[in-house]
Amino acid sequence: MIRVRVLSIAFFIALLTAGAALASWYDDYDAGLNAVRKGQWSVAVQKMTAAINAHDKESNNERTYGAIFINYHPHYYRGVAYLNLGKYDQAISEFEKTSGAGEVDLGSLDTLMQRAKTKLAAASAPPPQEPATVAQQPPRPVPATPVPVTPAAPSIDPALRGRVASAVQKANTSLAGARGRKAGTSPQYAQALQSLTEANTRLATAKSNDDLNAALAAAENAALLADSAVPPGAPASPPVRAATVTPRAAAATEAAIADYKSVLRTALNNYFAGEFASAARGFEQLSRTMPNNGWIWAFLGASQYSQYAFEADETYRKAAIDSFTKAKKTRSWKNGLPERYFSRRIRKFFETVGG
Repeated sequence: MIRVRVLSIAFFIALLTAGAALASWYDDYDAGLNAVRKGQWSVAVQKMTAAINAHDKESNNERTYGAIFINYHPHYYRGVAYLNLGKYDQAISEFEKTSGAGEVDLGSLDTLMQRAKTKLAAASAPPPQEPATVAQQPPRPVPATPVPVTPAAPSIDPALRGRVASAVQKANTSLAGARGRKAGTSPQYAQALQSLTEANTRLATAKSNDDLNAALAAAENAALLADSAVPPGAPASPPVRAATVTPRAAAATEAAIADYKSVLRTALNNYFAGEFASAARGFEQLSRTMPNNGWIWAFLGASQYSQYAFEADETYRKAAIDSFTKAKKTRSWKNGLPERYFSRRIRKFFETVGG
């Protein structure tokens, strides 16, 4: 009897260990995707390698746990990372193992393969030989004239580097917003991601202010493209005409919202970046100071429901129902939650909650 009990405990522990192993490859893959979006190629290689070692099978509908399925193509992203790191042999090997892009499309497989092969051929080519020169008589030495030395101006402006870093952060926020409104597969999103990669590369290798200005332009272009991205099939948003605000009204508005403006911005950044637990804490704090603001309750409910979707904890679902109920009581949501800020799944759940 004791032996049976020991075997049962060992079997139960083995099941828990297997479950943890199944979950870990998805966590590494998700972390690798975040590194790809930020242009952190060494981190992307590390995370995708960990995911591949634990789960090498690729597909467009790979099961993680429960009823959760993802578009899983780690060899594609490891190949892109190797390509950007100048490891062309490894990149070609990865592209031969994958069937295409996952959630983040960084270019067609044929285009990336051709680029890797071209880069490899160029790197492997022998250097050109210099033509032989005819020996000439050495010139007569001329007495050197002393030249006053002036201190050289700095080649890199620290303030400009800071502006580029801020622009890169803004572009990352805009890309997160585009993903939040399901525009991650749009052409504008792909172009924005490419511009952001260029900005990160130029910033990392900048040797002059001209290099930094080029990085700044690429980062600002990435933010503009990401902000203009819309879900496939959705009409582009018409330009909104700004309301006329007097200087005194603008100053009073800033004074009135100064206490919670930074908290709101941080909570929204966390929400659009997929950090739902941190976002929920921020919105909960704001709900105590602004209990009649329907937007705060809506974003709090969306953060809680996203936690429920990932962790399958019924507590988060009940909390989301409570928040969405308060959102409907404090605000009239004509046509439901806006598609730009809330996913289709969250909007459908919101409609089922009584107000």
